[in-house]
Amino acid sequence: MGIDDLPKNTQEGNIQHRRANELAGACLRNFPAGATVFEPGREDSSILFVNYGWTICAKHLPNGTRIVTEFALRGDLISTTSCALAQETVQAVSPVSLYEFPGRLLGRGLDLSPQFTKIIVTEMIKRQARMSERIANIGRRDALERTGHLLLELGIRASEIARPNFDGFVCPLKQSDIGDAVGLSTVHINRVLKDMRTNGLVSFRNGIVEFLDRRKLMDLVDFDPEYLATHIG
Repeated sequence: MGIDDLPKNTQEGNIQHRRANELAGACLRNFPAGATVFEPGREDSSILFVNYGWTICAKHLPNGTRIVTEFALRGDLISTTSCALAQETVQAVSPVSLYEFPGRLLGRGLDLSPQFTKIIVTEMIKRQARMSERIANIGRRDALERTGHLLLELGIRASEIARPNFDGFVCPLKQSDIGDAVGLSTVHINRVLKDMRTNGLVSFRNGIVEFLDRRKLMDLVDFDPEYLATHIG
């Protein structure tokens, strides 16, 4: 599979195709679910664009726990330089395809065109906006608000299921993944999801998230999707 095989029939595909053509020598890399894409200590430096699949960026703490800092989905950028500085491990949670552009973001080793530079800066701004919501989640929102807010975000970023009278998306995450992203134990997340289903808000079963009442959930958790704007500037 080469650069020309990137999907071009959607807006995301067109953007991705333009990105891939910005630099010669992009390499398509594939990872099975559970594989480690990047871990601290490696000296290689590159920019990765997710072609398809889900990845988790996480910090592993000395006590054996972890904090999920980001979910990188189709079209998202991952900088291994940034991950190395933050001591983040990147892991595939589903089969993942990534376009890799070797080279450092700063200094020699990566000759960036103005368009590609704009794409990288834009993606970093968007990640920063998502990180701000992560901080707000853990610092000021209760368990239901944290979980609902994250699921609503992922619902916008993920590919939704095209099915009549269905509002939801395929989600390969485990409850522990969600818990590590919102600072809650797996037992607590299980309880929250059960309460949300009972109250007619969200159902998360067998890898499928279904919004039973998206508008009600958005109002309940004060979700404003503006921070997920596709176009900036």
